[in-house]
Amino acid sequence: MDLKQANKELEELENDYEYYLQEKEQILSLVSVSAVQPKDIIVKGGKRIDRYTKYVELEEEKQINATLDYIHQRKENLLNWINKELKIMLKYGEVEATIIQLKENKLIKDKNTGKYRNMTWEEIAKEVHWSKSFCRNVYRQYKRKRDI
Repeated sequence: MDLKQANKELEELENDYEYYLQEKEQILSLVSVSAVQPKDIIVKGGKRIDRYTKYVELEEEKQINATLDYIHQRKENLLNWINKELKIMLKYGEVEATIIQLKENKLIKDKNTGKYRNMTWEEIAKEVHWSKSFCRNVYRQYKRKRDI
């Protein structure tokens, strides 16, 4: 996993977390003060629905709290990994960290096709003012140390 994949997964987890929070709010609206009305509600067949029982059934069915806890733990784990990875990158120095960051995360718009693509070694070399071969060697050493 690299930083780009980690950031993407972190965004997906945040999106899922927001989704389940909204689901929980919808279920809580069944038992909130505004949901309880003083008059009886008659539904099809003349049966009355106990809103609290319905709330407990829905909450158990969806297991929202367990899912929210799991997503929160995954996010914390991923953030810890990203922080440790960035500390490792600091060991390489400013230029080396810039080379790694540009190679893994920076996308530029291609002039010919108009699509986004990763930077080439020539473009990275121009940006950090080092040779193309030096940039490739720095990145190769970084990948070698990270891929065990």
